Amino acid sequence: MSKELHLTSGPILPQLLQLCLPLLCANVLQQLYNIINSLVVTRYIGDSAFAALGVAESVMNLFIYVITGACMGASVLIAQFYGEQNLPRLRQQLYVSAVLIGGCTLAAVTIAQLFLPQLLSLIQTPKELMGDVALYLRVILVGMLFTFTYNYLAATLRAVGDTKSALYFLLLSLGYNLAAAWLLVAVLNMGILGTALATASAQLLSSGLCFVYIRKKRPFLAVHRADMRMDPVLIHRTSSYAAVAALQQSSLYLGKLMIQSAVNGISLASTAPISAFTAATRVENFTQAFGISGCESIAIFVAQNQGAGKLRRALSGFLRGGALVISTGLIFSALLHLFAPAFSAVFLEAGSGALALCSSYLRLMGWFYWLSFTGHTFVGWYRGTGRMNITFWGTTIQIIVRVAGTYLLVSRLGLDAVALATGLGWTVIVLFQLTVFARERRAAGTADN
Repeated sequence: MSKELHLTSGPILPQLLQLCLPLLCANVLQQLYNIINSLVVTRYIGDSAFAALGVAESVMNLFIYVITGACMGASVLIAQFYGEQNLPRLRQQLYVSAVLIGGCTLAAVTIAQLFLPQLLSLIQTPKELMGDVALYLRVILVGMLFTFTYNYLAATLRAVGDTKSALYFLLLSLGYNLAAAWLLVAVLNMGILGTALATASAQLLSSGLCFVYIRKKRPFLAVHRADMRMDPVLIHRTSSYAAVAALQQSSLYLGKLMIQSAVNGISLASTAPISAFTAATRVENFTQAFGISGCESIAIFVAQNQGAGKLRRALSGFLRGGALVISTGLIFSALLHLFAPAFSAVFLEAGSGALALCSSYLRLMGWFYWLSFTGHTFVGWYRGTGRMNITFWGTTIQIIVRVAGTYLLVSRLGLDAVALATGLGWTVIVLFQLTVFARERRAAGTADN
């Protein structure tokens, strides 16, 4: 059985690695599934379905990352209460989070189902893809309720340092997902509907496994009737943390949705730019899993030590974790720049126009990639200290630069405009984060003196 991890004493670097490795495995597994799922779609349905999957996922990811953002925001409070060893308050927090975030998820899914055609038209979805995209999303949106449940329970386990259990459940659900996708798509010829059904049912499986595990093995996290009180203080704090984290993610992915619209707009003559952008996004999401895992580890470490009142230890964990994350980003910058055609060829046909577009995109983005990992480091610090407003404003500024840059340059540079605008956005957010951090450290030094 995996043990929860107390992070308020002991050697810092081994604890960060102990936190990060299961998170990294989980994130990499998730991206590997997305890659294999894309290959199944391409192999058994065709390039048109692959392009449709890319458009659908731009909508789907908006929901997923808002949900995960809200759950991560609420988990900061859970980690702080765990650091204090205030378990009754922790369970009340779990109940309040479930009611607030779960209720918002249900409302958002309902609205999206009602206005899905209008949303797809708004992002300029090509008419030949509209049917597949809508069919896929109808099923996936229902599955978002299970996506919330899994992310809520997994974030809770991670907040108390148990990062391995959620990994095991994810591994089981991904294995099921791939088997189900192959059966429904390759054997039963259900097309893109089969892919959607496999994904939604896998989310149901992973959330069920998490729920049973917590009830059986983590009884101190199990919410009972006495804990089911909508405490006004916790409502306010949860709303603040979760809403700002969700707004951060929503601003990021609303921006990406607008970028997808720009990509769709340059694909009137051919779907090659959409396919190239979808493939590049697959590569980016896989490599970003390393930075995101580092970010989550730093946030959990900082939050537990913040709750225990060990502020110097929290800062030390941030600095050591940041060195690891940024070093990893530099490695990926070099790999993307040097091996862009090889990465593109995993998803696209050799010699195709889409492959050339994807290679150019990845090579250009490689110059900036380490800046993204630097940004992840600071997000971990500010999320762990409860400064969600900093992460929100940083992300908002970044996405404004990315969207504006894309639309200003896309007519001249095509898909390369998206890569260049993304790099400029990462540059701006790191400058913003460094400025805020330096001012706060100067203020802290003045107070100590």
